[in-house]
This record gives sequence, C-alpha cells and structure tokens, in this order.
Amino acid sequence: MVRRGVVTVLILAVVAAPASAQLVVTDPGNLAQAVLIAQRAQQVFDQLQMEYQLLLRMGLGLGNLDAFRIPSIGITALDAARFPYGRPWIDCLNGGDPRGAAYFASAVPLQRPGGALDRLSAAARRMFESRYATVEISDSVAMMGGHQVAVLRGYHGQLQRAVESLEDDVLNGSRAFHQMTAVLDKISAGELLGRRQDMAANQLLSHALEQLLARNKRERDTEAAAINMQLTSWRDGRVANEAFVAGTGDALRGWRQP
Repeated sequence: MVRRGVVTVLILAVVAAPASAQLVVTDPGNLAQAVLIAQRAQQVFDQLQMEYQLLLRMGLGLGNLDAFRIPSIGITALDAARFPYGRPWIDCLNGGDPRGAAYFASAVPLQRPGGALDRLSAAARRMFESRYATVEISDSVAMMGGHQVAVLRGYHGQLQRAVESLEDDVLNGSRAFHQMTAVLDKISAGELLGRRQDMAANQLLSHALEQLLARNKRERDTEAAAINMQLTSWRDGRVANEAFVAGTGDALRGWRQP
C-alpha cells in the first residue's frame, strides 16, 4: 500500500513539473536528415566561394582593360546650310517637327476641293476622294516619320552615354566594381539598354513599314485607275466611236466655205 502511494506521488510530480523541466524527445531520423541538409548547404556554399575566387583571379589576370574599349558610333546631323530651299524639312530631320509645319513648308501645296465636288457624280466624287486621300496619307506618314527620325537622333546620344557609363563600370580595375551584386547589377543594366535599343529600332522599322504601305496604296490606286479606264474603253468604246463618226459626218455635211 505504501509502495503504491509512492508511485502515485512520483507520477503527480512529473505531471505537475513546469514545461522547462520536461524531457526533450528527439527523432534520430529527422536529426540525421537535418545534418545532411546542413552538410549539402555547406558544400554548395564552398563551391560558390571557390568559383567566385576563381573569377576574381581571372579578372586580375586580365590586367588593364582599356584595350577592350570600343569606340562609340556617332550620328551626325544633316547639313541644312547647303540646301536653302529644302532647309525647313532638313532642320526638321535634325531637331523634330511634331506638327509638320517644316514639312509642308517644303512640299508642294495641296489645294482644297471645296464645293467643287458637289458638281460631280457619286462615282466620280469617290474616285477623286480616294486619290486625294493617297496624298494626305503620304503627307501624314512622311511628316511623322521625319519627326521620329529626329527624336531618335537625339535619343541615340542618351543611349550612347549610358552605354559608355556601363562600359566604364565593366572595365574598371577596382575589385569593388566586380563583387557579385555589382556584376548582377551590370548584367541587368545591359539588358535594359538592349531593350531600349530594340524599342528605338522598332520605331524606325514601323515608320519604314508605314512608308511602304503608303507607297503601296499609291501604286495600287494608279493601277486601279488604269484598269478602270481600260474597262471603260472596252465597254463604251464602240458607242463612243460611233458617236464620234456621226458627229464628224454632221460637222462635215454642215460645213461651208467661208
């Protein structure tokens, strides 16, 4: 009876003990797995350290990097002073002209039809308006294309300065410019500059495409007008010839010597 009471007291003492005094239970399998993970992480870290030191030694072995500098490619402005009559638009190609005032100052003025179209038939009016639209489209594309060329000419200078700054960082002999984070930043900067250059190239390509589209419409309108005239000649040629002969005969029969 006394022995049973002692066992009961011990059980109650263990249960009532604070959490800090409880026994720690460890799973040997989980512990071994954690140790393996820590060892692998240490191995990967050591490998990265070795590769980093190797890259540093390779960089130091290059010595002076100024020999790897690439000269910049400059874009010269157009010489407007030599061409007095085309100077307005040449200046536009250098400095920009978003409203097209310089372009229209150099182009042949296009008259407005006004109320003259009201005297035409629907078919003739549509034919005239289509040809008029071709000239307006060509003007719009050429005007904006010239302005965009000037904008990209100025943008080239900004890109060139950014590329030269990046080149200075890449070829700098100080170790501070070749830390891991610095290298990653330079890679990101190079990618950003590449995308900016692609955007500028795409702008030029889009305007070149617009010029081709306007030219295609002009050629198409010319061919369509020639085909329409041929079809009209086939359709109405006989009647027109007969009318011409009849009119000529009447004129000859009614003619008298003055």
